[in-house]
Amino acid sequence: MASRFTHPRTATVLAAAALFSTIAYSAPDEVTADGLGEAQMCVPLRQIDDSRVIDDKTILLKMVTGPIYKRIDLAYDCSGLKDEGAFASATSISQLCQHDILRVKQEPVGSQCIVSRIVNIDEGEAKALLAGRKK
Repeated sequence: MASRFTHPRTATVLAAAALFSTIAYSAPDEVTADGLGEAQMCVPLRQIDDSRVIDDKTILLKMVTGPIYKRIDLAYDCSGLKDEGAFASATSISQLCQHDILRVKQEPVGSQCIVSRIVNIDEGEAKALLAGRKK
């Protein structure tokens, strides 16, 4: 005869797995044939030509080779990022990746922020981001 009760540890594991799968899943961006909209896990630091802080939650990267533009979305607002306009990252693999921590270059200590997504974007979106940026 099957029990109607689930062992508490099993219930906890199942609940955690369900929560993780809900959090981990996000609807994919629309990806075009040229890779625009495609989320990336990492970008090589040596391929970054320029970076511009758009606001406290968004950074625009211009790459040396294509796709030329990438948008970094941070997991939450990074206090002081827009005002300071500069950030630092520490990595041992020469890449900037999702879930890496960025630190606002602010004295004495800047806030820390987590990279949520790195997405390929086109020149039009890059120009729109730059145009909407408050100086």
